[in-house]
Amino acid sequence: MGEYADAVAEHGSMAAAARAKGIPKTTFHKRFHREQGAPTTQRKKAGSPGLTAEQVLLRHSTEHQIRHAAAQLVEGTFIPEAEFIRETGVSGGYKHIVERDEFAPFRGVASGQVVYWSHPTSIAEMRKQHVLR
Repeated sequence: MGEYADAVAEHGSMAAAARAKGIPKTTFHKRFHREQGAPTTQRKKAGSPGLTAEQVLLRHSTEHQIRHAAAQLVEGTFIPEAEFIRETGVSGGYKHIVERDEFAPFRGVASGQVVYWSHPTSIAEMRKQHVLR
């Protein structure tokens, strides 16, 4: 058979054989499987869960987080910018992103420089009524 297989047969278990040889159980286990021709490294199973590209972007891209949150805005509901950013989970470095032209339809500025976020239709209505700029 082999040195390690013989030790398991003699001592009755891998743990007992490892103790008898004076080596750690994990080392004995690896050597036993290598002797048997089995791969020693465990590999990720083909069907195991991982992250999609969308999930990675939502975790790590501030721009993508803001774009995703803007797409979720409900018509008729206005959220102050500080609250909107807090809800997205963005911690910093977002100001240059929210001020881009692509987000202008989602943002409106009221008197006192208060910035609100909402669905583009709602923002457009408030701009027509001169409540928002």
